[in-house]
Amino acid sequence: MNTPKPSPPYSKTRETDSLVFTAGHIGRSAEGQMSRGLHAQTTLALQNLEDSLQRHGLTRADVVRTTVYLADMAHWEEMNEPYRAFFDEPFPARSTISVGLPADVLIEIDAIASKAAVQ
Repeated sequence: MNTPKPSPPYSKTRETDSLVFTAGHIGRSAEGQMSRGLHAQTTLALQNLEDSLQRHGLTRADVVRTTVYLADMAHWEEMNEPYRAFFDEPFPARSTISVGLPADVLIEIDAIASKAAVQ
């Protein structure tokens, strides 16, 4: 797994019989480097999300729901470009909200993925 290891007390993923829930992923490399700019952070956050899913034998196609947390809602359109390129239709259900995030973090994305094919 290439995603950074969490330091606070939480799990990166939790699994049930049919679902995998992920913690939020940000645009930080496994080496701890934060990507610059929203587009780059969104792309890396999505890649980190996919790395977590792969540990459970899942891919981005198995994602049925995401929550996107933006430091600034003015970045809505810029975030949508790499998000749209990452997911195929039908896109996951999604909520996007503006929140306070740690310094230099512009976006965080969590997901719910299904182990059963959902179309």
